[in-house]
Amino acid sequence: MRVGQAEMRDGRRAAQRHRGDRRQAGRQFDDIVGPREAALAEVVATSAGSLVGLGMVTFGDPGQTTAQLERLAGTPGIAGVAIPPLLRSESLDRGPLHHVLAEAARLDLAVLVHPMQLPRPEWPDYYLVNLIGNPVETATAVASALLGGVLEELPRLRLCFVHAGGCSAGLLGRWTHAWHARADVRSGSARPPAESFEKLWFDTVAHDPHLLTLLRGHAGADRIVCGSDYPFDMAEADPVRFAVTHGVTEVELVAAAREFLGLASL
Repeated sequence: MRVGQAEMRDGRRAAQRHRGDRRQAGRQFDDIVGPREAALAEVVATSAGSLVGLGMVTFGDPGQTTAQLERLAGTPGIAGVAIPPLLRSESLDRGPLHHVLAEAARLDLAVLVHPMQLPRPEWPDYYLVNLIGNPVETATAVASALLGGVLEELPRLRLCFVHAGGCSAGLLGRWTHAWHARADVRSGSARPPAESFEKLWFDTVAHDPHLLTLLRGHAGADRIVCGSDYPFDMAEADPVRFAVTHGVTEVELVAAAREFLGLASL
């Protein structure tokens, strides 16, 4: 009995330390992000309406995350939040990332998903952590949103994936086949992946006109926004020219961006 009580006390202490660590991490992150978001809001405010901003949040404590999102929603010129596609072993269909999506939908905030270039031992050379890793991270998040029924649960959610959705457009047929063929694949969603894919947004940073054409065919021109990846080495040199040369008009790009950012009625 005494051993059991000691184990219970140790468990409570560990849980208290964990909660304290999460709160401390949130406070430390606020110290960094708070000034950044203030500076971002100032830049947006002085842009004469040509810029809108996307904020950041912490993931340790759900209450802190919600408070940070509510602060973003109340900041003029901030249209949404940027998040990673993966957080440890979880993606958009569960855990802290799903909490962000649910709260963003409630607060009418757009959500942009950008990969983190997570290191893996099999990708040590040739920039494969970016060239393969980033598209795979993003495709994992797209799949989790589609197969996890996220858009069915959150119909007001505005969700955009950078880098043309990674390799998701090329895998959509495989996912759809599996959804019809396997009960475990369709266990989290009532709609086939291809149907929900049309409710997402994607940017144009495909580096391949054929991929952009495929993406446009799957998602529709009204779901393609112009992306640049500036100022990184994988940036598209002339993003608008690339997009309009390969089938997406400037009018469509502007309309899609305004819809995603919640500016369509302005």
